[in-house]
Amino acid sequence: MAPAAPKRRKTKRKTREDWYLVALVGLAVLVLGSFIWIRFQEGTRGPVGPEIDFDDRLRLLAAERGVADTALTSDDPIRKIDGVFMRSWRFSVPNRAAMEALERDILTAAAEFQGRVSRGPSDVGESRRLRIEFQGEAFDLELAVARPGRSVRGDPVTTQAPTLVPTATPRPRPSPGARGRLAVLLDDAGQSMELLASATDLPEAVGVSVLPFLPHTAEIANAMHESGHEVWLHLPMEPEGYPKSNPGPGALLVTMSASEIRQAVHDALNNVPHVVGMNNHMGSKATANLRTMTWVMQELKSRGMVFIDSRTTRKTVAEQAAEAQGVPVGRRHVFLDNERDREAILRQLAEAVYRCRLHGSAIAIGHLDRVTVEVLRDELPGLSKRGADLVAPSELVK
Repeated sequence: MAPAAPKRRKTKRKTREDWYLVALVGLAVLVLGSFIWIRFQEGTRGPVGPEIDFDDRLRLLAAERGVADTALTSDDPIRKIDGVFMRSWRFSVPNRAAMEALERDILTAAAEFQGRVSRGPSDVGESRRLRIEFQGEAFDLELAVARPGRSVRGDPVTTQAPTLVPTATPRPRPSPGARGRLAVLLDDAGQSMELLASATDLPEAVGVSVLPFLPHTAEIANAMHESGHEVWLHLPMEPEGYPKSNPGPGALLVTMSASEIRQAVHDALNNVPHVVGMNNHMGSKATANLRTMTWVMQELKSRGMVFIDSRTTRKTVAEQAAEAQGVPVGRRHVFLDNERDREAILRQLAEAVYRCRLHGSAIAIGHLDRVTVEVLRDELPGLSKRGADLVAPSELVK
């Protein structure tokens, strides 16, 4: 009987090994299943809207706290003092609770945009003064409770040395009779055919930027081209906060190699028929990465394409990369529909007309959205009488 002991030990050892193997396989299946589920969830989120500049965020926050458009004054564009562009903004808020809430909102937004905050000397009572500084740019903000018959007055206050305190200057006005060229580009086409008929009826100068690899990408691009409109590639690019913020299929990521980036651009261009150029969808992280944008521009150069920087971040280096690679480039000056509201879009369109008359040209970017298309249908025919000549987006790249 003694010789049987080693056999039992061997059997027990084999049993333990089998259990280890089963546990290992089970763990691998669990990890793989979790990965697939996460990617599925990310893939179903779909593309999201554009990120915005700090000044656009201020306007949105003010509106949410009951600050009417007429109760917000700003001198933008403004002065440059010691290398810093100074912007002076004043908010007339309905009451003290709204003022305090708006102050909290602005401080939260400043942190999100990585701005440095300093306070004025009178942060008590019914007024607040803040200064938000970014690299090369600063906002002097005054928040004050509105009183009947009382407007918000006074020079902007800064906690810096007195020599940095500017006197607010009137917003410059275009010369009498001044005219400018205005381009309109509508983003995010490709997901739905619902607004295609309305979009093709817009003036031919309006361009459409189509997301690649979506159900109706090619169909929309073909229809817009046949109706005389320029077709652009709206290339998804990595934003800050990826993958929580998912730019959609075919996204360009900063972790990609040079060959992977060029291939991604190449594939997306081939997926959207009739493209004349490209602008970025999201991309606050990608467009701030010079290495990434250089490889993008190299591929565009080889294909004879142009680029418009949607400017989803103040840190963008897309224009510098394009210029270095010899790619004709333009930039977005106005977002038309951060607020999907008719009156808000009308104000932004008026801003675009103002800027094109003042500077000679401007590019406005909106979305293939029902209210945006309706406003453009009603307003674009009358732009010439307001001093704006509508041109195709490609005419404003250089």
